[in-house]
Amino acid sequence: MAAKKSRPRTKQREAARTLDKLRAARQRLFELQPGGSPEQPLQVVSAAVVEAQAESVPCPRCEGKHDIVEHVAVTRQGTRLREARLRCRQCGTTRSLWFRIQDALPN
Repeated sequence: MAAKKSRPRTKQREAARTLDKLRAARQRLFELQPGGSPEQPLQVVSAAVVEAQAESVPCPRCEGKHDIVEHVAVTRQGTRLREARLRCRQCGTTRSLWFRIQDALPN
């Protein structure tokens, strides 16, 4: 007996599930990279560059552009960090990008 042929809607659902798994894996990878968590912040020289650098990072789920919702100073385990709270323009997901301002070296 021949195998039953898949219906188009079934194939669409399978493709959607596969895409969702890929997007979730990309999100987890983003969180492991520098800036994805407070434990591994990106190093910047000034707070003035935080927003520009945060906007340049593409969304890990859809490769869309981010809007900055908020830029706040946060203290985590005695370390001053900057948190840029982002929202993707295309898919609408929210995430945070973390920064640590490097200490200026004396001349």
